Amino acid sequence: MKIITKKYVRSFEQLKPSTICNLINCLHEDFIFVDPFNKIIGKESFREFLKKMFVKIRNPKFRILNVLEEKDLTFIKWNFQYQSSNKKINFDGVSELVIEKNLIIKHIDYWDSGKNVYSNLPIVGSIFKKMHN
Repeated sequence: MKIITKKYVRSFEQLKPSTICNLINCLHEDFIFVDPFNKIIGKESFREFLKKMFVKIRNPKFRILNVLEEKDLTFIKWNFQYQSSNKKINFDGVSELVIEKNLIIKHIDYWDSGKNVYSNLPIVGSIFKKMHN
């Protein structure tokens, strides 16, 4: 595994407000992050996004399950958990990383927002749970 990939993976697994800078140091200036809810351009914007994550949700934790690396393309299977108002939310996803000049320039997350987020919301959640059963 490339050094930058190891640093990035380790930074996600150890992510907390005081260690956000470790993750940001792995990013290219033109970094782009995309997930089912966000498109963030620039590593400083991503830093702000991560800070907000720690304010909005309790005890977020990433666990890396597998890494597949091929030239400048990397896929990471991960598990994410956090505490909702009354229960623990836990789901898996996959990230696609693109490396340029030994830094992460693109990070795209793939995960099921309906099943993993909307189905846990009051009222609306029952609709999504029926759709996924």
